[in-house]
Amino acid sequence: MDKSKLDELYEYMLNNMCIRYKHTQTSLEDIMDRVAFHESHGDPKCKQFGGGPGRGLFQFEEGVKEGGETAMNRLLRWFVKNNRIAPSWTTIPLNGVDASRLEPKAQKMLFMANVRYHPYASFKNIGVKELPEWWAKYHWAGPESQKEERLESFADSMRVYDERNA
Repeated sequence: MDKSKLDELYEYMLNNMCIRYKHTQTSLEDIMDRVAFHESHGDPKCKQFGGGPGRGLFQFEEGVKEGGETAMNRLLRWFVKNNRIAPSWTTIPLNGVDASRLEPKAQKMLFMANVRYHPYASFKNIGVKELPEWWAKYHWAGPESQKEERLESFADSMRVYDERNA
């Protein structure tokens, strides 16, 4: 896909989400950047080894009927609801979606649509303080028995993120 077309779609979607969830572009980008930093250290080509297999900035699980495919179906729904033509990169392969093959802005669109059409998740009233619990409840897919350990890991990631972005 032509980069300018992706940029245009991304801006439209980001503005759409900001209006819906009462965020600024800066605050919503910060939420996405923080989750991406924790999940992949901001590496759009990241591939998880052991567990998962998570792929890309947000570590959507690859495979048929896995998290990446669910998120892509939600993105396709967003295109329909917003009277937009879905680009070719939204076609779901027979072996499922590998988010690491998508451009970073496309991965962010996947993330936003996944939240938008999740039955319970929302970006409304989510800031830096609320983000760890939100992440654990709506993005992380591990067992409840590991939640506290994973929240500590998320907090450690946020300390590093804040140091690097100070």
